[in-house]
Order: sequence, then C-alpha cells, then structure tokens
Amino acid sequence: MVAELVFVLADFPWVRDSAQDSGDTTLDRPRLPLLETLLARASARSLQPDWRGWLALRAGGGAWAAAAPAATVAAAWELRPVAGRERDQAWLVSPVHYFAGLDSVHLHPAGLLRLDRAEQQALVADFARVFADSPWTLQALDRRELLLWGPAIAASAADPALFAGSDPSPGLPRGEGAAQLRGLGAEIEMWLYEHPLNLERQQRGELPVTTLWPWGGNAQVAATRAPRATRPAQLYGRDTYAEALWRLSGGSVQALPQSIDEVPIGAGGDHIVVFPLLQPEGVTLALQAFEQHWLAGAWRALRRRQLSRLTLLIGPHIYRLGWLQLARVWRARRPWWQRLA
Repeated sequence: MVAELVFVLADFPWVRDSAQDSGDTTLDRPRLPLLETLLARASARSLQPDWRGWLALRAGGGAWAAAAPAATVAAAWELRPVAGRERDQAWLVSPVHYFAGLDSVHLHPAGLLRLDRAEQQALVADFARVFADSPWTLQALDRRELLLWGPAIAASAADPALFAGSDPSPGLPRGEGAAQLRGLGAEIEMWLYEHPLNLERQQRGELPVTTLWPWGGNAQVAATRAPRATRPAQLYGRDTYAEALWRLSGGSVQALPQSIDEVPIGAGGDHIVVFPLLQPEGVTLALQAFEQHWLAGAWRALRRRQLSRLTLLIGPHIYRLGWLQLARVWRARRPWWQRLA
C-alpha cells in the first residue's frame, strides 16, 4: 500500500489575523504557490478543537482523543502527583514572555520560551521552596512545557501558541475554578519578577520568563499505554503532546530532519511530520521554509504516486489531497493568508 504523508503545522496563531507576524503587512507577504494550490484543490474540513484530537485518534483511538493533553503527557512520562495527593489534576505549563503594548499586555511573538534542562530543574527546585505551603507542585519534562499538579478544578487556559504576538486575555483560564488558576498565575508573576534565572537570561540576551501559562488540563480521562490500533506511522518532530502519544503507543519518534529528502517515502508505512511555525524568524518565513524544503518534495512524490495522499493539518482545519484531486485546476488559488483566515 502506498504511504500517506501528514504535515502537522503546529503553533499556528490562527485565533488572530491569519498568521499575521509582528511587523508583517499584506504587501510584504510572499505568495506561496504550492501551499495555495494545495489549499485550493484539497478536500477540507474543520477540526475540533485542533490537530491534537485528530492525532490522538490516529495514534490510539477515541479514549486518547478524550483525554486531557496534560493527562496524556503525565501518563507517557509516568509522572504522578506527590504522595498523599493522588487525586490532583495535571496541567501543562508553558514559560511565556509578555510585553507592554500601546493599550494592553501582549504575548511576545517569540514569547513561548524553551528552557533547557538545567533552567527547568532550577525553576522546579525554587518553586518547591517558594510554594512549599501551597497545594501546587511543578515537575520538569525537559521539553518546552513543564507539568503542574494541583487541586482538581474545572478550569484551564487555551494553548498559548494561538496568541503569540497578540493580546492573551481571551486565552486565559476559564471555568468554575478559573479564579484559583489566575490567582496562582499572579503569584508566579511576582515570584519570577527579577528572578535570578531571568537575570541570567537577560544577560545572555534572551527573553525572561514572565509567567507560566497553564493549559491542557480540561477533562481528566485516563490515558494509558495500549497496543496500536492503526497501521504504524513514523513521527518526526519534537512536540510534547505528539511525543506523548507515540510514547504510549510504542511508536518511533525522530528529530525533525532538515528537509523531506531525509524521509524515506515509498519505503513502506506512513509518515507524520510535526513542523513548528513559531520560529525566531516568524510564521511567514517558517511557511516559506516549509514550502521550499518540505512541500515541494511532497508535491513531486504525490504526482509520481509515491504517496496515496498528502494531508495537511493547520489551525482548526485539515486538508487532504490525493493524486486525482491534482486535476482540480478550475479551483482558483487565493493568497494563503486569506485562505487561512
């Protein structure tokens, strides 16, 4: 059977103006002909709420799709709450950097920060000291996110990647227990203000950590290791949630190669590529690199029928393109930023 190639374009800030980078304008955005052709000719449908649910269904079925992302990550890394608090709930927490805009605080376009292992461990140790009398516990993952444990409350925030470069207020904690999470966030901001870790980061010219953003802690459905229910796929890319799914399913994960040339298309099995769009150069240049180093080769492979289907997940939509759909030449291309709006 000819393989399917799946691209997950992660961290796409679709909540705001369709990939509008800080400093970008419509006039200086380059057209991306291959991406625009794919978006025009492919079959499209909405995802609820985003690519994570689709990937969970693909990896392990409905039970995994219903589980909270934080619960899935905790199960994959075999992390548990402290003794005596077995009923605690988990959240993913992202180190983020805010900056003051003209009339409100904004999440910096590059404000989803990745702390190295030593920085995470230092933060976890100091959190345990400062918040020793609280019900909250922080654990390191050696990934972009950390894990927060606390009382089981009906509240969580949205994925902070959706608000990069914009006002984060719509994504802050919602739900019956939102006030408790927001209160913790205010305490964390005060704790991190002029924290030694941040002073060191600023000396190195790096953005300081303003706060830790809790998300992915909604429904608490068990996510356990299970045999694969679908045909195997090779995962490329370092995303905490995607890696957790593959850990639970026993699948193989490799670092993201430089280009599609390093992916053995046609060697049997499907391939899933998680390509991050929140890169230092901005979303637009990241999409340019994706088109040049990944989509062009995938397009050739589809035309040669080395692929049965090319699938693209971005924001709240999934696009599927088979070789027969390449003939839909009557479908007019629109600028990608309009199509993805």
